Amino acid sequence: MGKELAKMVSWLFLPLFTPIYALLLVFYIPSQPNTFHLFDSLYHYPEPLKILILLLFVVFIVLAPGLSLLVLKWNGTISSLELDIKEERNTPISIMVFYSLVLYLFLIVQDVDNYVPYTLKGMVLGGVIASAAAYLFNKIDKLSLHGIGVGSLFGFIYSYYLNAEIFPVWVIVVVILVGSITVMARLFLQKHTLNQLFHGYLVGFLAQFLCIYFYSVY
Repeated sequence: MGKELAKMVSWLFLPLFTPIYALLLVFYIPSQPNTFHLFDSLYHYPEPLKILILLLFVVFIVLAPGLSLLVLKWNGTISSLELDIKEERNTPISIMVFYSLVLYLFLIVQDVDNYVPYTLKGMVLGGVIASAAAYLFNKIDKLSLHGIGVGSLFGFIYSYYLNAEIFPVWVIVVVILVGSITVMARLFLQKHTLNQLFHGYLVGFLAQFLCIYFYSVY
């Protein structure tokens, strides 16, 4: 893997983008739930609702944290948008926790009639927990945020399809491949050790799996 290709993969699969990829996969690739309730599959949600959910995620998960990172870079709080320096990561990660928590609370407040899918609430709560874990782990080691991102992507897709009767297996294969390529790219660029990437991936996967499972039985 060339250096430019590894950089492109790193930017393409930034942790801020992986929730959007996850939503696009479940919104627009057909699947059938293992229940009699058709809307247990996000594929069958009305198009206007899909667009609204995507916009919410873009604003709270991509734009708001992304602009905040640019401000931190501009005022010298961080030296790089890639957050290479361990000591500079606490503030950006805490910002990610904050915006994820705001989105989660917004979904809870709006869910008066249990209309917000439990998978989405579990997904956002998992993002809050994974980001908080990255903040806490940063006191010990530089946990890979890319690892958390692709681990969360796999954890969400895996947990979502556990409750599906019919689903595209190839999506799971592609998500695993994407995670593997991203991990290799970060290793090639020497941004993280294998342990940092593995632990990040594990944190992301477990946060999604446990939170979605909690909501599925709640």
